[in-house]
Amino acid sequence: MDDYSIWEEEEPLTIEDMEQIVKKYFTVIRSYIAPGTRIPTFIVKPLETVLDKGIGEENFKPDKKYNLKHNFNLLYDELEEYALYPFLRRRQQTMPFFVAQKPSISADPNELVLHLLPKKEEEPKPRKININALLLIATIGTIMGAAIFLLISDPYVLFFNSTSEYYYSMMFGYTAAIFCIIGIHESGHLIACRRHKIKSTYPYFIPFIPPLGTMGAVIMQKSPPRNKDELFDVGLSGPLFGFIITLIVTLIGFSLTVAFTNQQIISATGLSIEQLSSYQFPDPLLFTIFENYLLTPIPYNVYITAAGGSMVYMLHIVAFAGWIGCFVTGLNLFPIGQLDGGHVSRAIFGDKYYRYVSWIAFFGMLLINWMMAFLVLLLSRFSFEHPGPLNDVSPLTTSRKILSITFFVVLILTVPMGSFWF
Repeated sequence: MDDYSIWEEEEPLTIEDMEQIVKKYFTVIRSYIAPGTRIPTFIVKPLETVLDKGIGEENFKPDKKYNLKHNFNLLYDELEEYALYPFLRRRQQTMPFFVAQKPSISADPNELVLHLLPKKEEEPKPRKININALLLIATIGTIMGAAIFLLISDPYVLFFNSTSEYYYSMMFGYTAAIFCIIGIHESGHLIACRRHKIKSTYPYFIPFIPPLGTMGAVIMQKSPPRNKDELFDVGLSGPLFGFIITLIVTLIGFSLTVAFTNQQIISATGLSIEQLSSYQFPDPLLFTIFENYLLTPIPYNVYITAAGGSMVYMLHIVAFAGWIGCFVTGLNLFPIGQLDGGHVSRAIFGDKYYRYVSWIAFFGMLLINWMMAFLVLLLSRFSFEHPGPLNDVSPLTTSRKILSITFFVVLILTVPMGSFWF
């Protein structure tokens, strides 16, 4: 639990000064310094109408359902010059990062509690080495290594098109496809952060061993989202943008996928179809749909055999880049902790229900794909907790509630179904 007992010596604003600022946007029922934490606390109600700067009264039409959000945002903007963060919760909710004060028996569990906390911005330390650039270079290397790993075991490249030009075009094509997926994914996050004026770092790419080559990338938020709308946008924008590129890459890969007869494969490799298909990756639902409708006749898994065993489809390496896109998107969209899906789930279900959703999703993944469940747990740093936005009271807009359907659809389409066998 943080102790803010020395805050009054460092912060020029008194509790009375803070109350005067808060009163511009809320009716203050009472105010006090919380015992133990020494945090300025206000029991509030939103004012009926607060005009934004630059908006004439004749043009302003307050929406009672969302005026709380509007008032809070204006308060947030004014408190920025004092290096303060406002945290708005209902009495029954817990505040992030410290133990909440127990309400009295007579307290209304739905009353609005506003806390003002100082920003803890660290001074930027000069770095001689750019970690982002180093990770980017390392990830390019591991993705190229993954491409080589895949190509040296690909019968098509080894026996049917062994020209060096084709080999290098596939290696660079695979690398470009992966970086388009990951880069657009992270660009979606950055665009959402810039739009909502959320401070963030540039992407940190994550290198990984073949045959994956990467585990995607992450950006670090340096300031919290103000409300559930912003939390939702930041969480969903990356996976949604990345999924669109994954869809395009997968379609290109399937259009390049080649079919051979069983006899051609056996003559070239000396291996049966069963032996070739013994090392297989679990298909996400998106691939199952494409395999059934884009390849004729109906195929079977990675080295795909047609019905009746007459033909063999060799999934193009660019299509496998689409598989990686599905894997990274599904992994990030899982509704746990600080993952992208955790942000979206927290915004949709709120403080009360998102933990149940997280546990149900995790145990469901254990049954579907235990390795991916372990990776989800690792990436979430073994924690299902999420602090939520600064304003954890105002609801999502109706348009975002409708858009949340895409969250569930993309998650279902991209999670590989089944165990990994490398």
